[in-house]
Amino acid sequence: MPRPQATQGVVDALAAGWRRRFAWYPGDWIWPAFLLLLLTAGATAAAVVAASTSKHAAAPPATTTPTTTTAPATTTTQTATTTPTTTTTTTTRTTTTRTTTTTRTTTTTAPPGLTAWPARTSGYTDVLESIPLASGRAFAVARALAAGRQGLPTVGVLVSSDYPSLHPGYYVVFSGIYPSSGAAGAALGAAHAHGFADAYQARVAR
Repeated sequence: MPRPQATQGVVDALAAGWRRRFAWYPGDWIWPAFLLLLLTAGATAAAVVAASTSKHAAAPPATTTPTTTTAPATTTTQTATTTPTTTTTTTTRTTTTRTTTTTRTTTTTAPPGLTAWPARTSGYTDVLESIPLASGRAFAVARALAAGRQGLPTVGVLVSSDYPSLHPGYYVVFSGIYPSSGAAGAALGAAHAHGFADAYQARVAR
């Protein structure tokens, strides 16, 4: 069946436009097929829109339920703390220490047969022997008694440390208490003669 002239003119115009854009033309059948495709796509789109509209129309309105939030009750407990107060009393005792110094004065008494050097008296004597303190006073007394038995005058024993004029640390066996060096020197010969060869004169002073 021949096509109407108007339709043939539209097809020719579309075919000419196609050829200007593309080198290959499939034929006039492309236009009825393309038109069918457009109609199908339009019908499908219309069906989708109708279905969507029907779904929204059938859906019940959403109901909004107000939500009430109840805050939990807060209970505040106040605890009173009582701190005991302790009062400490410190007693300070002051102790006074008394120091008592006792001074004892010892008076040396010469053994029988010996002479003690007079207190607070300075003079001269003949030193018969000087005996170290470590040897003991008994030994010094025995030597003095021996000198007295030999006839030497005024024989006694003194501690050299008690007299600044003598060398400390000895028992001194002496003979005679003289007021001068000359008098002590004159009696020195008798000491030598009685076996005290090392005897010498010395000054005894406090």
